[in-house]
Amino acid sequence: MAAYEEETTRPRMLNLLIGVTLMTIVIALWYLLDYYYLRESTRDVTWYPPAQGCVLLEGGCHANLGIDSSVAFALQEAHDEADTLTFEVRVQGRSPQSVTVQFIGRDMNVRSRRLALQSKGDGLFVGQGHLGLCSAHVDAWRAQVVVLSDHGLKGSWFDFDGHDLGAATVGRKDKRCL
Repeated sequence: MAAYEEETTRPRMLNLLIGVTLMTIVIALWYLLDYYYLRESTRDVTWYPPAQGCVLLEGGCHANLGIDSSVAFALQEAHDEADTLTFEVRVQGRSPQSVTVQFIGRDMNVRSRRLALQSKGDGLFVGQGHLGLCSAHVDAWRAQVVVLSDHGLKGSWFDFDGHDLGAATVGRKDKRCL
């Protein structure tokens, strides 16, 4: 009795589908590698979503900036006569060169100037400022925090309500705000 090997060939369509699947996996891995490790843009900000369920005025919020770094942002109410807000950013996992914060009205087209925070060392940045003229008419705010590090611009946003700030909103009686 002679033994022979039976040749079973895969259909050509199956070979094509296996090739397309492997190419898709390679492209997806390249994209993820580029997004998390290789992208070092100093022009465009890579935005990362904040953690869910945080209340900014109750201890702050945090967001992961990629796989190996994070940012925490805290906003403190104004307790002085000038209604100055104090904000604090702590960056972990990267050596930040600078940190900026900009407040944007979510329901109205209101922007404050971009505020550069001062480094206190060990990834801690602190700053003070105001939401801006006419901020009493805006209830929903977004703080955009951008970190410049050796890996480019990374950022996140943190939402809060202006009525929780109390007296820190200005312009309620200013005629330019009507």
